[in-house]
Amino acid sequence: MADIDPAALAALREQLTGPALLRGEEGYADELASANTLSPLNPDLVIGAADEADVQAAVRFAAANGLEVVPLATGHGSYRVVDGGIVIRTSRLDSITVDDDGPSFTIGAGGRWMNIVPVLREHGLAAVTGSSPSVGAVGLVLGGGIGPLGRTLGWSADRAISFRVVTADGEVIVASADSHPDLFWALKGGKVGFGIVTELTLEAVRLSGVHGGGIFFAEEHIEAVLRAWLPWARTLPDEATTSIGILRLPPDAPAPLGGSTLAHVRWAYVEADATDEQRTERGDALLAPLLATAPVLINGVGILPTDRLGEIHAEPLEALPIWEGGEFLDEIDDGYIDALLAAAGPGVAAPFANVETRHFGGAMHREPALPNAIGGRNAAFSLLIIGIDIPGVTDAALREQGPALLEAVQPWAHAEINYNWAGHPTDERWARLWSAETAAKLAEVRAQYDPEGRFAFGH
Repeated sequence: MADIDPAALAALREQLTGPALLRGEEGYADELASANTLSPLNPDLVIGAADEADVQAAVRFAAANGLEVVPLATGHGSYRVVDGGIVIRTSRLDSITVDDDGPSFTIGAGGRWMNIVPVLREHGLAAVTGSSPSVGAVGLVLGGGIGPLGRTLGWSADRAISFRVVTADGEVIVASADSHPDLFWALKGGKVGFGIVTELTLEAVRLSGVHGGGIFFAEEHIEAVLRAWLPWARTLPDEATTSIGILRLPPDAPAPLGGSTLAHVRWAYVEADATDEQRTERGDALLAPLLATAPVLINGVGILPTDRLGEIHAEPLEALPIWEGGEFLDEIDDGYIDALLAAAGPGVAAPFANVETRHFGGAMHREPALPNAIGGRNAAFSLLIIGIDIPGVTDAALREQGPALLEAVQPWAHAEINYNWAGHPTDERWARLWSAETAAKLAEVRAQYDPEGRFAFGH
């Protein structure tokens, strides 16, 4: 534990609106509560910032006391071991304002998509979100941002207009195309090590709903559906985004799915100017070849308003002990399907809750009007492995079998892995988060805005 001067801490507490809690003090663990309960967060001090001024005061305190700073919003990406230093919790900064004329919206650092999208819907607008409604919007954008409409609308970070950032000296700057453009570029995909984002402005989308949802196939049809999904996905227009997961549900899941192993096809068809009837007709026609592959257990596809897009992936919203790992992929083939089935297919004692393959391309491959630092933009597919340490599944099994599956798909691996997909990265995987050119440029920006390395960067 760092030797924090009691008088200095008392002075800090006088400046703050939110709490400042040392390890062991009442409320410390609650302040550090994360969406991933397997992530060890054990700082010397946690500060629950109530506003931007609190963030500034906390950063200045850290600088004066030689302490490393780790920002924390929702904790979905909390895979870094934190043992010492200061965690600055930004979840209370959850404001949202909407500019209908932009159209655009501005959110605080703690904003979650589940709280943002209903407000946008009231204005006839939508956002380029992630697949989970409980994910923090700012953290998603900082890593790039992959969502259920990605092939149509691209990456979340491509929609960034400006960031308010508390830098290492405790000052506030606005990074945009016209102000600190180097930092603006870096924050769109470079993720961490530059400062603490307190506010983000994003371009909104005029969209009322999509043809989307989830389709479930029973265990005995998983292989047939997987092998049909791959060539089918390649035929889809840019208006369609899809993924497929091998899903293992706990016994207490709703009937008739509880305790089952299933194929879960995720689907979204976007046609902004079409009527619901037109979306349904065209989306159903595109889905028909896949649905003919095997008997459908549940077809949950229909017209979804934009505040229900989380139903496409149906990811849990509660905090869970999660092991996560991912890989970005070039073109995959039946050999890749073989590797998935061997590791997580029917009859395999796999510790994974979900082994998901996503189809990229379309708008995700197109360069934005303003360049950014997103890693893995040109990947063709991705693999995401999620394990939950629940009774019958151990963290040890996840940490053994998860990396083994990642190793098995290396013949199809893309050169880069996106930061938000990296999970628990090794040295080798950390080196693949960006191209060598992008990584070097990001290092230059970090050195400029955080010359003493105050903000945590690394693994």
